[in-house]
Amino acid sequence: MNHRSLHFDTLKEAMAEAERLAATPVQTTGNYTLGQILDHLARTIRMATGDAPPPKVPLLLRLVGPLIGGRIVKGPAKPGFKLPAGMQDYFWSKEDVPVEKAIEELRAAHQRFATMVELPRNPMFGSLSHEQTEQLQCRHFELHLGFVDDAA
Repeated sequence: MNHRSLHFDTLKEAMAEAERLAATPVQTTGNYTLGQILDHLARTIRMATGDAPPPKVPLLLRLVGPLIGGRIVKGPAKPGFKLPAGMQDYFWSKEDVPVEKAIEELRAAHQRFATMVELPRNPMFGSLSHEQTEQLQCRHFELHLGFVDDAA
């Protein structure tokens, strides 16, 4: 299985695909299980809403992030970007996460995001509107859910 090409116009569409995958047997490529991927997506939304404190972002990423943020929002995101170790530990569980627990966390994070008008400053990309943040999350879902497909 290769990386699936996905496109979501809204976070609601992205959530529908996450829900579909959580409800069916799947296979993954790459380094993470579906539970870890869903947990990772929930963590990033919680950070975007300010419900989780952001990780320490290295100076270089804080300087370059706002310059590349617009390109990433318009996507598509490309696999292969490696986070610095401290950020990796913040955003990714080292242990498998039960899919049921991860999808519940993701639902709650999405519902919180959907009710917000203003969002805190993104620690890596700077000031983003709600729409830009939603599009950033859509690109993020496309990237990671692309590593998951129905089981053969």
